[in-house]
Amino acid sequence: MATLNADLVALCADLDSSALKEIIDTSLSDARLNNFLNMAWFTAIPLTSKLGACGGGDAQCEIILLLAAHFLTTYERQVKSEGIAGEWSVSFLGRDGLGLDASLYGQQAKVLDCSGTLASAGLRSALIHVVDYEQLLDLDDENQRWNV
Repeated sequence: MATLNADLVALCADLDSSALKEIIDTSLSDARLNNFLNMAWFTAIPLTSKLGACGGGDAQCEIILLLAAHFLTTYERQVKSEGIAGEWSVSFLGRDGLGLDASLYGQQAKVLDCSGTLASAGLRSALIHVVDYEQLLDLDDENQRWNV
């Protein structure tokens, strides 16, 4: 049986599988839900010192809960509506997108993160160096580097 990470319990004493069931319907066992909460905890560790301006540990606990719900919805798609009007149809909750944009819970977690850490996760960075014409003339042909 999966138990909650001790550091998660220390930070968010009220956060457990019951809290997760309050915001999302699921028939998974508490042990399986603990796995999603632990994954959310590990994802939120970089936020530990960055949320002082927007709620600190309390905000982090809410973000962890939303991340766990996000991970759960990507694992177990939630049915929004079903119909049998001549033919069978099912529509699911969720959105098309990558990363945290794939669920409403992930999007809410990004909104609560005032540091922007979750929003920038997975983004590629680029380094742009602006040179003027004289620097271009100083290009070291051998190493293909700017002499600046």
